[in-house]
Amino acid sequence: MAKFCGNCGTQLEDSAKICGNCGMPWDSASNITGLKVTDLEKQKKMKKTVNLVVGVVTLVIVTMIAVNVVSQYTGYNGLLHKTMTAYKNYDIDTLISLSSDMYYYGEEDWVEYYFEYNVGEDLDYFESYVGHNYKLSYELQETYTLSSRKLDAMLDTIKSAYPNFDINAISQVKVSDVQVTAKGGESSTSIAVQITMTKENGKWKLLYID
Repeated sequence: MAKFCGNCGTQLEDSAKICGNCGMPWDSASNITGLKVTDLEKQKKMKKTVNLVVGVVTLVIVTMIAVNVVSQYTGYNGLLHKTMTAYKNYDIDTLISLSSDMYYYGEEDWVEYYFEYNVGEDLDYFESYVGHNYKLSYELQETYTLSSRKLDAMLDTIKSAYPNFDINAISQVKVSDVQVTAKGGESSTSIAVQITMTKENGKWKLLYID
């Protein structure tokens, strides 16, 4: 019966003590007698299958990571990121550009005053507690959809305050609870900030910073 090298599968002569192809010594305990060439083909196919599975799994993982990263900078997550960056920099112009269309139906300077007051009050608090040289960071605690009861109450308030605004333009409302921390030297303090966002005509807008 033919014998084959257990290392590379090369068929050996019956009297061979060493594989002429790879140099592996012949040892009847570790080499294979009567090995069929088809077994090597199966091994090659199995290796290709394993490589294919590993490739597919890797692709799925990379895709999931990419989707997760992209989602942080798009939709309401992207709006939240832009809002908090503008909040930390006291960038009122950016906050106005991100704000709901409803503000265009109110008094001309109201939206500017609203953000200046709400954000400015928070920053004044930080300065009074940790001094003027501080760094701000924020941590998202939770993002959720308003209950029907709270949503109806909010929409009624908007209708009353902005009667010319088309309330039907709002298709979704999300609220993010954020913890903002100011650290200056050895001192630090945190406050809870609530960001309300509306999806209006397919685009997410900033409604309130509370």
